[in-house]
Amino acid sequence: MIRRTLDLVKEEFRAQEAFNDVAKIASFHRVQISPGINDAGRFIQSYLTKAGIQCELLEFPAKKGITWWSQESFQVWKANDAQLVLLEDGKRETLCAFSEIKTSLIQRSAPTPPEGIKTTMVYVENGEDPKSYEDIDVEGKLVFSRGDVARIAKVAVDQFGAAGIVLDNMREFPPVRDRFDLPDARQYQAFWPIDGSTHKARGFMVSPRQGEALRKRFAKQKELSVWAMVDAEFSDGVWEIPTAVIPGESNEEVVAVAHLCHPEHSANDNASGCGALMEAARTLWQLVKTGKLDKPKRSIRFLWVPEMTGSYAFLAANEDKLSNIVAAINLDMVGENQELCGSTFMVERPISALPGFGGDLASAILGLLTKEVGNLAGTGLYSTFRWTVGPYSGGSDHSIWGDPSVGITCPMLIQWPDKYYHTSEDTIDKVDPRMLKVAGVLTATYLYTAATATPGDTAVIAGEAAARFPGEADAQLSVLVDQAKEQLGKANGEAEVSEVLAKARRAIELRAGFLADRKKLDLSSLRRLVPDSPMLSDAMSEAGCLIEEAGRFLLAKALRELAVLAGLADVSGLPPAWQPEEGEAYKRAKSIIPKRVFRGPFSSTGKEVPADYEERVKALREKYGESALPLNRFELWADGKRTLLDIALLIESETGFSNLDAIVDYYDLQVERGVFEG
Repeated sequence: MIRRTLDLVKEEFRAQEAFNDVAKIASFHRVQISPGINDAGRFIQSYLTKAGIQCELLEFPAKKGITWWSQESFQVWKANDAQLVLLEDGKRETLCAFSEIKTSLIQRSAPTPPEGIKTTMVYVENGEDPKSYEDIDVEGKLVFSRGDVARIAKVAVDQFGAAGIVLDNMREFPPVRDRFDLPDARQYQAFWPIDGSTHKARGFMVSPRQGEALRKRFAKQKELSVWAMVDAEFSDGVWEIPTAVIPGESNEEVVAVAHLCHPEHSANDNASGCGALMEAARTLWQLVKTGKLDKPKRSIRFLWVPEMTGSYAFLAANEDKLSNIVAAINLDMVGENQELCGSTFMVERPISALPGFGGDLASAILGLLTKEVGNLAGTGLYSTFRWTVGPYSGGSDHSIWGDPSVGITCPMLIQWPDKYYHTSEDTIDKVDPRMLKVAGVLTATYLYTAATATPGDTAVIAGEAAARFPGEADAQLSVLVDQAKEQLGKANGEAEVSEVLAKARRAIELRAGFLADRKKLDLSSLRRLVPDSPMLSDAMSEAGCLIEEAGRFLLAKALRELAVLAGLADVSGLPPAWQPEEGEAYKRAKSIIPKRVFRGPFSSTGKEVPADYEERVKALREKYGESALPLNRFELWADGKRTLLDIALLIESETGFSNLDAIVDYYDLQVERGVFEG
C-alpha cells in the first residue's frame, strides 16, 4: 500500500506548481504577528478553497495577557518604511532602506518620530559588555557593534540610553558559509518580546562589506553623522492560521505543519515548506476526489503557522482533542538547490523521549524516493540528491508537537546546512522544484499512510525500521569512538589514558543500550495504527530480535575499535566503564522528582526574567563549558515520575553529556525560572 500511494502521489504532484506557490508566499513580508503573514495566510486559504479543499482561517488574539500553555501572545507589528543614511563628507549615503531590503531593518523595531532622528553613530567593539561603554557616551546616539541583538539592545539602549543599534552580524556555518561568503547580504534579526515587554529599541542591519567600511571610518574618527527613520507601529489585533482538512471516517487526525513566517523574499525558509505542503494537500485531495485513493480512515489536516507561536496556540486551543492526533510531520526549509546552498535533505527523527513510529515511517518513504537511477548493469538504484536520516536536534515546530507532554510523534523534513540561511539572499532562485517534489511527495505519502495504515503497512514499517537500525546506531557509536580517538591524542600518561578509555567505554555501552531500547519502544507505537494485528505482532517480534542482536554486535564492534585505538591486544585490556562519584549532587539528584509547570516546552517569550538570571546562566555555562548544558533535552525526560538522577542518566545515554553537578545547578535555576515546580 505504501508503494502504491507513493507512485500515485509522484504522478499527481506538480513540482512547478509548488515552486510557483513558494514564489508567491516569498513575496509577502510575513514576520510573526504582522499584517504580511495574515496576507500570506489568506493567499493559501484562497488557493486551496478554489481547489475544492475545505479550508478556514483560525483567529487568535495578538495582545499582552493571552497565553497558550507557557507561550505569551504579543502585539501586531506593522512596518511601513525605514532608512539609515550616513551624512559624511557633504554626502548622503543610504546604508539601509526597508523598501529595498526588508532585513536591513531589525524586525519589530520601535518607531522614531515621523521626521526621523539626526544623530551620530559610535562604535562599541563588544556591545554586549557594559564595561565597553565606560569611556563612550552613547546617549541619544546609534551604537554600531556586532553580537547578540537582544543583549546589545539591553545594554546600549536600556542601560545607557542609546537611540538604537546598527549591527553587521553574519552567522558562520563552516564550511558552507563564513562571514565574507555573502559580503552584501543582511542577516535576518528581530527584537522578540523576550523580557515581558515590547522592546523600545530600534535597529538596522548592514552587510559585512558595509560593516568593514564603517570600521575603517571609525579608525579615523570616533563618531559618524547619521539620519535614521523607522515608520512602524505596535497595536492589539488578531493573527490567523490557515488550516485545510481532508475529512476522514473517524475523529482521529494526522497533521502536517509548516511555519509561514519570515521576511519578504525568504524562500527556502520557509516559503518552501509552505509551498510543498500546499501542493501535497492539493495532490491528496485530487487523488481522493477522483477515487484513485480511498477516503482516509483518519482526517488529514494541514497547518501554516507562525513558527512555534502558532503551534503553541493551536495545540492549546485544541487540548481536549490532542489524544486523537496519531502523528504529525513538520516541513522547514525543504526546497534548497543543493548545489547552490550546500544542503543535504534530511529526515530529522522525533524526540527520543516520546516513543513513536513517525521517524521510521518518514525514513522508509525517503528510502523509496532515493531509488532514482540504476547502474549500467541494472543491479542497483541510487539517489541523485544528497540525503540522510539524523537524530533529533530541535529548533522548529516539531519540538512542540513531539514533546512527551503533548504526545504526538513528529519528525521534521529539512535541508541543512544552507549557505543563505536567515539572510536577504535566501531568494527564490535558490529553490529547486525537484527538491520541493521530494519533500511534498514524502509528506503526502506519510500523511496518507498514517491515516489509512493496514496491518501490512505497519509490518513493512517495522521491518524497515529494524533493517535500518544497525546502520543508524553504528553511525552514532562511531562518533563516540572518534571522540575517544581525539581525547586519547591529548592524554598524558597512563592514568589519563585509562580515564579516557573508561569514560569512552561507559558512553558506548550506555548509547548502545539506549538506542536499542528506544527503537523497540518506537516500534511498539505502531499498535496505535492497527491495535489487533497478528501480522504486526510477528513483524515486531522479528524486528525486536534483530535490534537486540544488532545492538550486541555493534557494542562489541565499538569496544573492539576502542581497544585497537589504545593499542591493546584485546577488548579485555580495556578498563571497566567509568562510574560517577556518589557525592552531594548524586544524593540530591536521587531525591528530586522534577515536575513541569507547563504542557509543551517552556517558552520564555513575553515573560519577566528573574533578577540576574541571565548572568547566572552565563556563569553556569562558563563554569561547565559552552556545550555542557543540553537544554533542549532536560524538560523532555521529566515526566513527573523520574528522579533527577534518572533524567541525568537518560541525557548521558542520549547525548554523552555527563556532569551531575551541572544538572543539579541547572535544575535549581529552572525552578526559579518557573519551568519546574519548586
